[in-house]
Amino acid sequence: MSEAKRRIPITADPSAASAAEGSAVRSAADGGDAVAGPEDRPVTEGVEFADGVELAEEMEFDPLAIVAAERDAYLDGLQRLKAEFDNFRKRADRDVLEARARARVSLLTEFLPVLDNLDRALSAAEHHEEGKVLEGVRLTHSMFADLLRKEGVTEIDPMGAPFNPHVHEAVMIQPSESEEGTVTAVFERGYVFGEKVLRPAKVVVSAGPAEE
Repeated sequence: MSEAKRRIPITADPSAASAAEGSAVRSAADGGDAVAGPEDRPVTEGVEFADGVELAEEMEFDPLAIVAAERDAYLDGLQRLKAEFDNFRKRADRDVLEARARARVSLLTEFLPVLDNLDRALSAAEHHEEGKVLEGVRLTHSMFADLLRKEGVTEIDPMGAPFNPHVHEAVMIQPSESEEGTVTAVFERGYVFGEKVLRPAKVVVSAGPAEE
């Protein structure tokens, strides 16, 4: 009889264990190696062997551990992505604030020569130098208009044009020789910045010739 030691599975069903042991004895009695037939092969999944070794311990991977590791990896990646996005948003907000501050500084600096001319005009008025006052006011007006044009602001010129409610504000309608709906006078100038209306022009609109 062979001295080879066989691992006999311990199962919950005694008959299955007996059948497996009987198969091993018959094979050994015939002088050959024990070969289990289909009816002699016990189900081995989750079965403890006589030597106390679990079949589950022979598995290289634990499915639950793999899923948990993947979950932790995804969570770590999401946390890193969130931190990077928060940093990007803070940098973007800071850049916007700095850009606005630079734009305001540049614009305010352009206003300083206008203020200087107003100071000169006031000083001339105090000394009753009317000619210099008028010259200073004209120069100030010209500099301020140039500054607005430089920044992209243009004046609305409504005289003789059809009334346009998008850029005109009618403050009066009166009969005139002009065609009905035509702008005949301007009370207050309007300005646009690109396609945005900063202020509509306040105008007088013709009601057409007066009836006789």
